[in-house]
Amino acid sequence: MTRTYPILLLLVSALLTINCRLGSLYREDNYPGKLGKAEGNVQGKACAFSYLFLVSTGDASIEEAKRVSKITKIRSIDIQVHSILTFFIIRHCLILTGEIE
Repeated sequence: MTRTYPILLLLVSALLTINCRLGSLYREDNYPGKLGKAEGNVQGKACAFSYLFLVSTGDASIEEAKRVSKITKIRSIDIQVHSILTFFIIRHCLILTGEIE
């Protein structure tokens, strides 16, 4: 029993500090990707979720974001990622900015 506590503590601290740049407990990143001019008056967002890398739900495609917002002319595409405990819950969102004709 006395040996398991330090080993468990070491494993937990390694999990919490591994890859600190990405954030082991919580991570929020935005990846801008511009196509031409970024001006646009409408935004559309489509998200997909993943749980423990076992179950994945949602649709984070360009077509889904266009359908939700009714955008016909895309000006920019951004990606937003949120994760808790690196792999426990991950949300990927695709954000379109554009115009409706």
